[in-house]
Amino acid sequence: MKLAEQTDLFNSRETARHILNLKRLPHVTARNKPADTKPLTKRYIKNLLDTYAIFCTANQIPYDKPKIRSENPKQIIPTTEQVTKIMSASSSKYSTIYVIMAETAAEGEELRQTPKEQIDLEQGIISLTGTKGHNNGIYRLRPKTADLLRKYFAKTTSQTRYIFPKPKALGDTWRRARTEAANKFSEPELAKIPMKNLRNYAGAIFYKTTGKHDPIATMRFMRHKRIDTTLHYLQTINLDEPEEYITVAIQLGTPDTQKRIIEYSNAGYTKITEADGYQYFRILKTLAQQ
Repeated sequence: MKLAEQTDLFNSRETARHILNLKRLPHVTARNKPADTKPLTKRYIKNLLDTYAIFCTANQIPYDKPKIRSENPKQIIPTTEQVTKIMSASSSKYSTIYVIMAETAAEGEELRQTPKEQIDLEQGIISLTGTKGHNNGIYRLRPKTADLLRKYFAKTTSQTRYIFPKPKALGDTWRRARTEAANKFSEPELAKIPMKNLRNYAGAIFYKTTGKHDPIATMRFMRHKRIDTTLHYLQTINLDEPEEYITVAIQLGTPDTQKRIIEYSNAGYTKITEADGYQYFRILKTLAQQ
């Protein structure tokens, strides 16, 4: 784009206004002929303003650069069924890691930087050090996930302080698994789900269950520093989608009542009511399938 032909580059106010008002950009074909137009993104506009700032500095032109936030791409949230199918196509070692990521919203690099001393195997607690601008966070894993982590931990060498693979290895394995799952289940959309979207999935599940539709609680779970980042994620959650629950009834006063209540509570079931000598617990079906 030749701004010099459209505006006076030595008039910074006029040029900045011109850049901000740009709407569409000609799309040039292989034969160098304009064939169509495409929308300009906020990121493109921001880069253009940044480039013009360099020109102004080089030519000693006073320039008050407008502030513009780059637009974030729409977040894709995979379903529990999709996540489960991809995990089923990976080894037990990597599926364990993917389950942890889907439960804690951990990035691959955050797991990589998690040393053994930040893992409490007995209580099933993992402490993450945030990367990419995320805050730190402490997560208690579900009993099934904690058991998987203990088995994973037992297979690592005692001299190794960091037990999780590098993000590249995680990503390469995920791509192979999603391709295999897409072919196996004849669902090509599985091959389009990136590993990073496990974080989106974790946030959506938390928001609809433990978070009880609370944006602030979800922000803390996702370890965001800004609430608007969380709200961007929440825009893609389908709140109208019917939620299916699994409900169990535990009879009171039997020899195994206390044991069953503890087992279901540890498994993530929530007590909803008590009537006629029974306590009723339920869990979102998507959580029970993990």
